[in-house]
Amino acid sequence: TTIAKIAARFRMRHGANQLALITTDNYRIGAHEQLSNFARILEVPMRVASSHEELDDALTDFIDKRLVLIDTAGMSQRDLRLTEQFKLLRDDKFEIKNYLVLSATTETRAMREVMNTFEDIHPKACILTKLDETDCPGSALSAIIENQIPLSYVTDGQRVPEDLHYPDAEKLMASFVESTVMPDEEDIALSVLLGGHVQHATV
Repeated sequence: TTIAKIAARFRMRHGANQLALITTDNYRIGAHEQLSNFARILEVPMRVASSHEELDDALTDFIDKRLVLIDTAGMSQRDLRLTEQFKLLRDDKFEIKNYLVLSATTETRAMREVMNTFEDIHPKACILTKLDETDCPGSALSAIIENQIPLSYVTDGQRVPEDLHYPDAEKLMASFVESTVMPDEEDIALSVLLGGHVQHATV
């Protein structure tokens, strides 16, 4: 859903001829069909890459595109198949920028484990999803701050592409910190780090 939102937003601004999609998701049933249907609606090309060679071929074919979005399988940080995905995304020929998609509903301990696991792919930034499903995104924000990863987008619903936004630090804090409740130490730390000094939550 997140990659669909980004693709739709980009197509609206730059046109279908500047965009292509690739999926490496060989694990979820129907994942290829879902992205293929969306690519057809957007009228953009899509390729399936099950190996490093197929990914290389697809990226070569799309060399004239302004943006190529690569959809990977959403996996647990403890999934043994992650090693295969990591190998697939390492490419010396093309500059592949990895973005880590994080759920705002994830608990603190699990969030830190996710960050440690995906550190090897050197994510350029992260995308925080499901803000509409939690009243307490402090765990996610804390992990993002601790690991000094820029926050590129936030999502707060299933609508494509409406529920995709550039993050704003003040709005993030205002939405989830009750003024009538005495803040704990974590809330105070977040307030200092995410206060009016930071725009678009590049933390």
